[in-house]
Amino acid sequence: MPNSVGLDHLAYAYADLGELIATYERLKAAGILPVSTTNHGSSTSLYYRDPDANQVALKIDNFDTVEELHGWLRTREFAENPIGIVFDPEELAAQFHAGVPVEQLTRRGYLRMPGVNLKAD
Repeated sequence: MPNSVGLDHLAYAYADLGELIATYERLKAAGILPVSTTNHGSSTSLYYRDPDANQVALKIDNFDTVEELHGWLRTREFAENPIGIVFDPEELAAQFHAGVPVEQLTRRGYLRMPGVNLKAD
C-alpha cells in the first residue's frame, strides 16, 4: 500500500550493463515493462511491480570502486539532485547495442528524458 510501513522495494544487482539490458529485453518480450527507471548516479535501475504490487529493482552499480562512488557522492551534482534522472530503457538498450561505451551510458544525465527529473523534497 502506498505510504504505509513495510518493504519499499527489493533490489537485484547485475554484474554489468549487458546483463541488465538482456533481462530488460527478456522481460519486455514477455510483456513485462518497468514502471519507472532512474539513473541515480551511483546505480542505473529499472523498477518493476510483482503480482502482489511489491516493487522490484533490477540494477547495476555505475562505479567500479567504492572510492569512485564516494568521490561522486561529494559532488555538487549529487547534492543538488540525490535521487536521480529518469531515462528511457529503450534508448539505453539501443545505444548499448550500437556500441556506445558503458561509461557514457551510465553517466547520470546522458540519457535524460526531457523535462523529467527526480529531486528530493
